Amino acid sequence: MLARKRTVTTPRRLPRSQLGTATVEAILSAVERILERNGLDGLTTNHVAELAGVSIGSLYQYFPNKEALIGAVQDRYAEDTLTRVRAALEANADQPIRTVIMRIGEAVLAAKQNQRPIHRALIDARTAANVWDRYRGWMDQHVDLIAEFLSKRDDVQVADVRSAAFVVVHAGEGLIQAATERPDVDVMRIALDAAEMLARFVERR
Repeated sequence: MLARKRTVTTPRRLPRSQLGTATVEAILSAVERILERNGLDGLTTNHVAELAGVSIGSLYQYFPNKEALIGAVQDRYAEDTLTRVRAALEANADQPIRTVIMRIGEAVLAAKQNQRPIHRALIDARTAANVWDRYRGWMDQHVDLIAEFLSKRDDVQVADVRSAAFVVVHAGEGLIQAATERPDVDVMRIALDAAEMLARFVERR
């Protein structure tokens, strides 16, 4: 089972050399592959080390347990998504809010498509101590970013920009997450419809 409440879920240390960076990259890539192939049941530190081609001692230099490995992969995916959304906002700052919302949705969708299809395993793994807290922290950063952007727009009319940003972030995330787990639906169409819905929610009438 994953995680008792006080289980450490943060890296033991960060890499300080090219070799260390390469080692961590190999370890996290192995975690992704195992979660994709075998789910949480197949994830052990020994299996990760073997697939990464590193010693178990090298793995433990950076990650104390499998909860920390899961947290690191989650952080990687969350940071990738946030970076793409930030870039979309910067690139489309002068566009109508409807276009901006569309670009945000495209950025989140592109992040999901770029990542391995292991989001369900990560959701299940967030029951590990503090992993949910870290995920919420990433989502709060996302909300803050959107709220700041909305607060500067003349074409936005909402009573509370942070509340509106919370709706935009979590509604968009939930819809895209659900769609990417369903091979029988048109993910792009759903992303476009979600963007249209959210644009109508925030734009000035």
